[in-house]
Formats: sequence, structure tokens, C-alpha cells
Amino acid sequence: MSGMLRLPSLVTCAGLVCGFVALLFAARHDFGRAALLVGVAALLDALDGLLARRGRGGCEFGTNLDSLADLVSFGVVPAFALYLRALYELGGLGVAACAGFVVCGALRLARFPLVRNERFFVGLPIPPAGVALAALCVSGPPPLVAALAAAGLGALMVSRLPFPTISGLAALGRERASRFAGRPD
Repeated sequence: MSGMLRLPSLVTCAGLVCGFVALLFAARHDFGRAALLVGVAALLDALDGLLARRGRGGCEFGTNLDSLADLVSFGVVPAFALYLRALYELGGLGVAACAGFVVCGALRLARFPLVRNERFFVGLPIPPAGVALAALCVSGPPPLVAALAAAGLGALMVSRLPFPTISGLAALGRERASRFAGRPD
């Protein structure tokens, strides 16, 4: 019970609520508001992680809650919105593209705690993938472009490609600044 009352978990729940309300907006074909709320959920996701790391408020419960919230806000919601916006025209192919995106997001979230690296994420994290898909909904892409985007982002999430973390970017910047100044690391 104590994990539920920690500030990071409350922020995670706020992000989950944003995802749920975004789903409602998408169901009404209000893709602009849906995408905006996915963006707010991404900011809250960053904040809950920061609070958990800085305030030692992190716990296994919070980590699991965060993954569930991420799957809804950045997996299910953007895929559902993109299906309604463009992919329904492709029938089964549209369903497959959206379902594939959600499954890849779930696989990415399941792998995340097993592969720890301070400087890089292994595979594209689901929040930027979901935000990109939600933003695509606003532009009203042609169905084939939307399907390719969903498939491509899904593939990036389960890839082994390194994507820098914020701390990894900061360390890289410090290393480059040291080299520029002629100082060894």
C-alpha cells in the first residue's frame, strides 16, 4: 500500500488518466486533443521517473505501475487513434499495424528492467514512439504511410539499437567539452 501513496506513483497515475482521457478524445475523432494529452502523459512520465530517482521514491510497485501506464498512454492510445484516423481504411492490415505497435511496446516495456545501461536505452523507448504516432494522427497521413510509421516505430522499440538516455547525453556533452578544451576525461 505504501508504494501507491508515493509521489512518483501519484504522478504516474496522473499520466495514466491523461492516457485514458486521450482515448476518449480519440474515440470522438478529436485527434488534436488526444495527441496533446499523450504529450502531457509523456511529461508526467519523465517527471515520475525524475521524482523516483531523486527522492528515492522508487519501488518495484512504482516501476510496474509505470510500465502499465506507459503501455496504455504510449501504446494502446496512439495505436487506437491512428487506426481511427487512417488505418481503418486498410482493413486487416491496419489492425495488424496497430496491434503490432502495441505488442512491440509491451515487449519493449518487459525487456526494459532486464537490460540496464546508464548511458543508453536498448531500443526506442515507448514514450517517444507513442508521442510520434500520436503526432502523426494530427497530420492525417495517408493510410500506407501511417501503417509504415506504426511498423517502423514498433520495430525500433524491439530493436537492439542504442538510444541515449538524458544522463548519457549529458555525459557525452561533458566528454566532448573536455576534448574540445584539451583536457582528458
